[in-house]
Amino acid sequence: MSAVTPRPTASSLQDQVIVVTGGSKGIGLATAAELVARGARVALLARDQARLDEALASLPQGRAIAVRADVSRRGDIDAALSQVAAAYGRIDGIINNAGFQFARRIELMPEDEVRRIVDLNFLSVLFCCQSAIPHLRRAGGGRIVNVSSATVRNDNEFSHLAVYSASKAAVEQLSRELRHELKPDGIMVTVFSPGAVATGSIANFDPAAAAEAMQDWLTKGAQWDGVTQPEVIGRAIASCFELPPGVAVEFMEVRPNMPMPKMLESDLGRQAAA
Repeated sequence: MSAVTPRPTASSLQDQVIVVTGGSKGIGLATAAELVARGARVALLARDQARLDEALASLPQGRAIAVRADVSRRGDIDAALSQVAAAYGRIDGIINNAGFQFARRIELMPEDEVRRIVDLNFLSVLFCCQSAIPHLRRAGGGRIVNVSSATVRNDNEFSHLAVYSASKAAVEQLSRELRHELKPDGIMVTVFSPGAVATGSIANFDPAAAAEAMQDWLTKGAQWDGVTQPEVIGRAIASCFELPPGVAVEFMEVRPNMPMPKMLESDLGRQAAA
């Protein structure tokens, strides 16, 4: 693929080169599609090659590449970003979206689940930022969007997500420090915090643990704010890249605002299958 030069200077996504981790499905793929629709070139990073191939096929030809990488491993990230920079000539931004959630009471969560959540939700963001910063600096600046979660502030999202929420809180603190460190380089850092999104992530949950979390969630009140579609989140994230250089959205939380009765377990099962 031919290199793209020079770096865009206007407050437009046209030909910006944006890396999206967790780009093969859900929020990541929806965001990539929106970025491409607004003129950007994207690189999808994910571990599952088959899903990456499907995701790439869903985007306009010539506007995206897919790179297989385990973003919890620094070596994989370094190699992937070097491949993106070689393909496009630079990197203008990265969206650290890859993540994993699992509902279970704190005292019962086994070590392997704790480590998987922390590795993918926090360490991957740290490693991706470390790897991306030199590329962004060489491009003359750019943007980092770190995806957090409304569960950091709102315990009515779902129950028994303490380790997940803690990992996202760590992402937010990391982002605050990064924002200060990177201002002299013209690299803007945004924390993006979505509420509940219809991604089917509940399919990852252990059925017994999910049922216990459901019962606890129902004790917090009869209503919740509903779910948002990934495409809505994608549009919001893409908008962060359309600001002029030197201007940043430091924090954005996008949550549904449609009070409704909390879903039954059977409803959640149907959502997971969707």
